[in-house]
Amino acid sequence: MKHVMIAGVLAFGLGLPAAAQMPQQPISKADFLTRSRAQFAALDADHDGIVTKDELTAGMAKDFGGAPPPQLIDRIFASIDKNGDGKATAAEAEETAAARFDQWDANHDGTLTPEEMMAGREAMRAAQKPQ
Repeated sequence: MKHVMIAGVLAFGLGLPAAAQMPQQPISKADFLTRSRAQFAALDADHDGIVTKDELTAGMAKDFGGAPPPQLIDRIFASIDKNGDGKATAAEAEETAAARFDQWDANHDGTLTPEEMMAGREAMRAAQKPQ
């Protein structure tokens, strides 16, 4: 369960649901971004259009069964908070999701297949491992 949740949280702001909810059919960029917006909204506890580290931590803890490691929160948050102001805005999350989609769309056909999504997630996991 922990591995699945980490995969889902690493995808926050990147347009993908938790692994258990991964689409079994190709997904368009528009649908990918819609999923990203829904993930952002779910984490934005006070509905102010901003996700803070505290909100990210609380959202992860709810599904994770306890507070996640601070280093994991820092890495995820830094990937979204592009200007480093301590606030992840919806625009920053969408920009991150759009860039991730483009990176993962290996054949550049405007859709992500389940295989492209899995390959992208594996690359993200590998990049997240401590050196």
